Amino acid sequence: MENKTGKYFKYAIGEIVLVVIGILIALQINQWNDNRKENNALKTLTENLNNEFQKNLKELDIDLSRVKNAITASNTLLSYTGLKNVEVDNIIIDSLIYHSISNPIWNPSSYVLNDIKNSGKLSTLKNENLKLLLYDWDRLYEDILEWHAGSTTNTNRLVYFVGEKGSLVNIDHYNNKNEKGTKFDIENIDLLKEIRFENELENSLYSLIELEKRYNNASVLLNKIIELSNSNDITK
Repeated sequence: MENKTGKYFKYAIGEIVLVVIGILIALQINQWNDNRKENNALKTLTENLNNEFQKNLKELDIDLSRVKNAITASNTLLSYTGLKNVEVDNIIIDSLIYHSISNPIWNPSSYVLNDIKNSGKLSTLKNENLKLLLYDWDRLYEDILEWHAGSTTNTNRLVYFVGEKGSLVNIDHYNNKNEKGTKFDIENIDLLKEIRFENELENSLYSLIELEKRYNNASVLLNKIIELSNSNDITK
């Protein structure tokens, strides 16, 4: 009887061990499947984020070029203001004013990033450096928006003054927006003798220079985000 009891006991223990091992294997498989799903979801998330920031970077490069042109044109105009004799063709002055009043238009997409933040998925990103860069991006973008608004205000003031003392028609004519220039006896080169034109131009230029600095910072930051979100190992 004792031998039979021992055999049954060993058999029961063996059965329990097998059941436990089966449960552990099942749990391990489920954990592996969950990890695989999480990594796939994380890969899709970072790919979408990478695509969004690549698109933003391309558009930033375009607008940064426009801002640089506006700065160059404004500086050139300021070199002419207050001079008694400016030997420059009127069409050149029209072109410089046209470029100097070119407003920044960069409006980066934030759909993917907002979705990540609003859904709480930001915490699933395992790359802490990427998280920090995304926080930095939020702060920088807010700063850019403020300088966008300031630049637009100063540019509008400059445009308003040109409309008062000069010819917007001639500027549009340079840009091929109309077939003929103004019919009035007025040239935009005369604006160079106006102190208010110089002041408004200087205010606009200041905003553009500050915006260019932030654009350059954004370019560096976007490249870093793109590099990290394009990493082959997204689990670190």
